Amino acid sequence: MSLEGRLEDLSLPDIFQIISLSKRSGVLTLIRKEGTGRLVFNQGQMVHASSDNKSRLGYTLVRKGIITNEDLENGLRIQKAKGSQKTLGTILLGMNVMSREVLEKEIKAHIVDVVRDLLQWEHGSFHFELSGVSEEEVVLKAGLGTEFLLLEATRLQDEDTHMHRQALEKTPSHPTAQPTTPGQKFQAPLQEAAAGFKEDPGTVQSKGTPADKPTVVRKDLQLLTRMISELSGPSSNSEITLLILRFASEIMNRVLIFLTRKEDILGLGQSGIVLPGGNVNERIRNIRIPLTEESVFETVLEKKAPYKGALPKNKWNQFLVEQLGGEWPSEVYVTPLMSEGRVIAVLYGDNLHQQDAIGETEGLEAFIKVAGFAFGRAVLERRLQEGKS
Repeated sequence: MSLEGRLEDLSLPDIFQIISLSKRSGVLTLIRKEGTGRLVFNQGQMVHASSDNKSRLGYTLVRKGIITNEDLENGLRIQKAKGSQKTLGTILLGMNVMSREVLEKEIKAHIVDVVRDLLQWEHGSFHFELSGVSEEEVVLKAGLGTEFLLLEATRLQDEDTHMHRQALEKTPSHPTAQPTTPGQKFQAPLQEAAAGFKEDPGTVQSKGTPADKPTVVRKDLQLLTRMISELSGPSSNSEITLLILRFASEIMNRVLIFLTRKEDILGLGQSGIVLPGGNVNERIRNIRIPLTEESVFETVLEKKAPYKGALPKNKWNQFLVEQLGGEWPSEVYVTPLMSEGRVIAVLYGDNLHQQDAIGETEGLEAFIKVAGFAFGRAVLERRLQEGKS
């Protein structure tokens, strides 16, 4: 899987979620005018981080008095002379100048510091390249969960803001000054991202649970891991639409995709819809719902966020139900498909006719975010081909 785009379109917490939920290994590179950042993941866990805005780990170890300047120079010399893929941390362990326990503690603190800085980047490009992580490349075998990193970044930002506020309150010349720490404007987005971020609960052993008891299997995450790589192949929007329908139909009994237009949405494709008489696909393509009046679709497009719950009673939701057979679903799931910052399609799903509760959807949401980039790439490639002809 290769994932690339702009941070303006897909935030770093969203990218973290995609990589974490799909348990991918590889390198995420962030680039902007002021510098670059590099994050290495192993099975969805972060094991290495660096940024042009932050000191290298070796210099941090020297500054803290954990190793000497001579130790650092010797380690760098060994790394350069052998052309080794080994990290400096692995080399320092081999030199017996520090313990693994101390080094792992410092690496974790360094990763948190780098991620905290990168989370403040609002502009720039990103590229995630799928690749294996060798034993020589990392010291941390388990790595750090991205949910922990988001929460820790939020906590540290809160501490900095609090300390800055206290300092201003103690300054007589600024009795009413408000805190203006460099990263303060990113505090609320960080808190929101950390609160909404969900990692795979199937990997967490609950308290009091026997170690040999089978963990809960998340179907949406299994599908994400298996299908996300398929998005690199399709070259047309119709193929991408079929992949989305295929994924969603594994989670819900009935699913539809609507194409968004300026003032309405129009039926595009379906899976699991059974209607008496006539061609189902043709009937779906004739469903049109205005976006100027209240409906579940109008709400989702306005908020640009998924909706999961009871279908509200109103005119256009009633119209949709009638078009799909007349039975009112106990629960629906509706989510936008984004490309280049705008909603290009909407996915609708329910579990009629069994009326079962809709299961976990984080994996589907992560897949749809990647599909949005695939849509954008397909459009760009089509435009380039048209320009050549």
